[in-house]
Amino acid sequence: MRAAAMGFGLALAASVGLAPAASAVNLERPQGRVQEVMDRAALARLAEAGATGGGLVVGVIQQGRALVTGYGSIGRRGGPRPDGRTVFQIASLTKPFTGTILAELIRAGAVAATDPLDRHLRQTPHVPAYEGRPIRLVDLATHTAGLPNVPETPNFSWSRLEDPRNPYKPLTPAEVDAWLSGYELPVPPGTRFRYSNVGMAVLGEALSTAAGTSYEELLKRIVTERFGLRDTTFRLSAEQRVRKAVGHAQGSEVPDWEAPAMLPSFGLYSTADDLLKWLRVNMGDCPGGCGADTVGTLALAQTVQVQGPSLVDPGSLGHGAMALGWFVAWARDGTPIYWHSGATGGFNAYMAVSRAHRWAVVALTNTDPERTVADKVAIDVLRTFEGN
Repeated sequence: MRAAAMGFGLALAASVGLAPAASAVNLERPQGRVQEVMDRAALARLAEAGATGGGLVVGVIQQGRALVTGYGSIGRRGGPRPDGRTVFQIASLTKPFTGTILAELIRAGAVAATDPLDRHLRQTPHVPAYEGRPIRLVDLATHTAGLPNVPETPNFSWSRLEDPRNPYKPLTPAEVDAWLSGYELPVPPGTRFRYSNVGMAVLGEALSTAAGTSYEELLKRIVTERFGLRDTTFRLSAEQRVRKAVGHAQGSEVPDWEAPAMLPSFGLYSTADDLLKWLRVNMGDCPGGCGADTVGTLALAQTVQVQGPSLVDPGSLGHGAMALGWFVAWARDGTPIYWHSGATGGFNAYMAVSRAHRWAVVALTNTDPERTVADKVAIDVLRTFEGN
């Protein structure tokens, strides 16, 4: 999830092609130079934030080679430095996975992007529309459905949280369905961008209904088992818990967020190693080669669906764009950069990939998410890549 910090990521990532890199580095000799870029960005941003109690992992792919480096601590007393196998909550980096599941179901003919939501959300008594204009699946995947960021229910309200350190725990899927049934859309779907965690959660529920299986099983079949992402999961094994970083905020340990109604929106755990595999796939480099079905699914997931300037109210999307679950910024040469950021109470995460320029970057931190260290480090690195 991202609330106040999301606008920061949008603004900076959207400006990649508009301003020169502060200090471009020659990356013709990848490993040494890329390490220099990563170290400089990570150490400067950690010092700037004054972050205590946790650490940071940064991973990049450049010229076909991957490099992962950890800084600080996993957050346990006497614990090791984090590395590519350290498990983090990745928050809203979950959303492009949900977008890819939608793309796969579209490719397979199970749904259409323009399907009205009520066709696939049959358990909800009433699905809102605006003067007869329905919410479509693509509206949910692009934050243009007219839904708010979070719902207001008898047991959940952002203004009166039962436990601010674990805010979503009381919210159930049944409550979200009941809330949606009584919600009145303020604008026609497809006309206004407003970031919506609940909208992506509703999309996940609709996809699960359309496919006749759980969202978790869809994720395994379409993404994690297909591409070998063994540490990308909603449920950690005992061995994964040993490798998990402890979330921190303002120097103190905080619990992982539990969000049973929001799993398709920001429920995943993962590692830098797994996310680099995922970004390789999104560059078209699949283990053993990408088959025709995978190529088709990735192409759908990365196709721009909404351009900020084409909306009546682009909001914080500005001049950026949305694919299916991915934000899209533009490099200097007009090629797309796919990206997403996210945060929970003790974690901040960011990933971005350029198919055209053959680079990817991921940053994961378990300290002071409101300082958006992962966002800033990843953007520093990608700006350096785009400055050459």
